Amino acid sequence: MKLLAIMGLLLLSACSLLDSDRKKYYLELDEMSKDLTNLEKTLLSNEIDTLAALQLATNNVELRIKNYLVLDTINMSLAKKLNDYKIMRRALGPLGSAFQKGIKSIKEERETLAKLRTDIENGSGERDKYRKYLDFEKAKIKQISMLIVDYVKQKNKTMKTFFDLHSELNTFSLSLLTKNIK
Repeated sequence: MKLLAIMGLLLLSACSLLDSDRKKYYLELDEMSKDLTNLEKTLLSNEIDTLAALQLATNNVELRIKNYLVLDTINMSLAKKLNDYKIMRRALGPLGSAFQKGIKSIKEERETLAKLRTDIENGSGERDKYRKYLDFEKAKIKQISMLIVDYVKQKNKTMKTFFDLHSELNTFSLSLLTKNIK
């Protein structure tokens, strides 16, 4: 009888410990959800909504220059601008991919956090591993954050180059086209 009473007390204290842990886990999950929401806002506010148009415009400029520019001497200033422009054009595709990867990662992480919350609410799975699972998900959110920071940095660099060079090189390429039509 004493043994049953002791086991009952142990079970009761284990459950109350789990309840206090559960509250901590919920707070951590809420914090991670807020972090994901902030990351998503950052990513969406840095979307290049005209990516296809930018790619088309930059391809056209490069193609006109490639087809119609004939130099008898090397113009180093123009060569540097053309090289920077080509690097920028080639970065547009990977930027689109990085954006999509960020969106997908955030969506998947939200789903994972929801499943983990459900497991904790129901006491499902291996309860002693909840801490490990939470730490793992925190690390994944940190990776997503680094992905988004890198995306924003690359996007800003690429768009700066576009705005610095596109107008000038587009005008130049159109003048080459006009000269060759005459």
